[in-house]
Amino acid sequence: MNRYMSRLLAAGALVAFFVVLFVIVTSSRNDNDSTTTTTSTRTRARTTPTRPTTTTRNPGTSRLKLGAVGAWDPEGDGHENDDLAPLAVDGETTTFWKTERYHSFRKSGVGLLLDARRARPITRVNVSTDTAGASAEIQVGRNPTGPFHLVTAAEPLTGTTVFRLAKKPIGRYVVVWITALPPSAGEAHVTEVRAFGPAG
Repeated sequence: MNRYMSRLLAAGALVAFFVVLFVIVTSSRNDNDSTTTTTSTRTRARTTPTRPTTTTRNPGTSRLKLGAVGAWDPEGDGHENDDLAPLAVDGETTTFWKTERYHSFRKSGVGLLLDARRARPITRVNVSTDTAGASAEIQVGRNPTGPFHLVTAAEPLTGTTVFRLAKKPIGRYVVVWITALPPSAGEAHVTEVRAFGPAG
């Protein structure tokens, strides 16, 4: 009987040992799985690419709000469709300021006078037209009655002409000075003018 009890106790101890061993192994596997999941998650988070920050096309410049003053006609009667000047800065490319119709353009030019609200550096002026064949240059001044200083060379007006002002002149008033008219039309149209200066 004693021998039987001894064997029974030994078998029970062996079973208990395997149960404990099974619990330890199972627990270790769960811990390893948890660690692996955490590591994998952290790795994914680190390797996720960041999206590039969206920037404007010209981050160093900002558009200047232009107002219309009228025409600049020092070699004529002082007027040139002044009432149409606001149409060149209204944001609509279907409206325009125009010169008078000339059969013979004997002036050195006639201009559209615009106001940038305050004296500031100006880096670029875009002039749009719906009539090809004219040419223009940009002048800048601090007073609406002049003097105005030439800051670009004359360029042909076709579609949108970009005038770049390399020296960044400081001025409040911008003149789009028409130096030649379309031969076929006898008048020049300016549908939209936009000016830009340093941001900030």
